[in-house]
Amino acid sequence: MYKKGDKVIILDYNDKPLIPHVVGEVEDVYGPDRVRLIMPDGAGCLEFTDRFEKIDEETYQKYLNDIVERERTLPVDLQIDIRKFASKHPRRRKDEILKQFDMDKRYVSIINAYMGREMMYGKENINERFLFEYKEALYGIVETRTFFHELDDSIPIPELP
Repeated sequence: MYKKGDKVIILDYNDKPLIPHVVGEVEDVYGPDRVRLIMPDGAGCLEFTDRFEKIDEETYQKYLNDIVERERTLPVDLQIDIRKFASKHPRRRKDEILKQFDMDKRYVSIINAYMGREMMYGKENINERFLFEYKEALYGIVETRTFFHELDDSIPIPELP
């Protein structure tokens, strides 16, 4: 029998944990076979108790951190017409703006490539060189987006993980 506050992992139809793992916490108990779960994104759902199994707090935190990491929003390419953007800011040299724009596109590509490899192979199987490039890209994207944010307030500055 489950009780309020129990940590659980969701199972697939073969009674194996879903891949990627999804965890939840029991919010309310509606009977011996049904409970309401609160999910990491704040959503609630009514579930039958045969669709999940109880896990300890340490395992729950590990999978929850993986979910938060997985759900983190990725930076997208800046959707600006670089010529019009440069003409709006005549004090900045056009080649400086173009260089920052190209670097931003490169950083976005590296971050997206890293996240794809992480989902396919896992963090532990990514080589050190690519991990270094990824960390460099994280700092680089903050620099380039800060540069563009100074020129246009509508461009957000991403936070480092």
